[in-house]
Amino acid sequence: MSIQKTLEQYGITSLYHFTDRSNLQSIKKYGLQSLENIAQNNISVSRFGANRLSHSLDRVMGLDKFVHLSFIKDHPMYHVAKYRGSIVDPVWLEIDISVLFKKKTLICDTLANGYNANIFDVNRISDFINLDAMVYSRDFNIRKEARKAEILVSNKIKIDKIIGVHNGN
Repeated sequence: MSIQKTLEQYGITSLYHFTDRSNLQSIKKYGLQSLENIAQNNISVSRFGANRLSHSLDRVMGLDKFVHLSFIKDHPMYHVAKYRGSIVDPVWLEIDISVLFKKKTLICDTLANGYNANIFDVNRISDFINLDAMVYSRDFNIRKEARKAEILVSNKIKIDKIIGVHNGN
């Protein structure tokens, strides 16, 4: 069965990225950019969801070259960013699932810059990602861990791949 069909069985037909509403003008102009592209091109970002430590770890690990997405609109880091005030007016950007199949897109089974993260090719999703736990588990801790999975899209995501903007809660 194809990866896309497998994801569809779990109701995953789009990917998501959370941000602060104040960043939407910049995103409309430049698309979603990697941290490296933001720095190199002096793109103004009003509010980052990640903190300095996370950005530093991304740079050290080479993950700053990727736009980080989630499979669902309930990534645990969204709640962390809201709690610490990194984002104050949250929105979820809905991304066309076709970016999953872009050359150089990678998947990670947890926070990509975290300890013991497994980063792998898209074709190995079913080897590393527990989709049952991500979507159906009633156990909060198991579900939370599964929802930490990330999609890493190389460099940028063009504006035409952003198919919706949804209010955060």
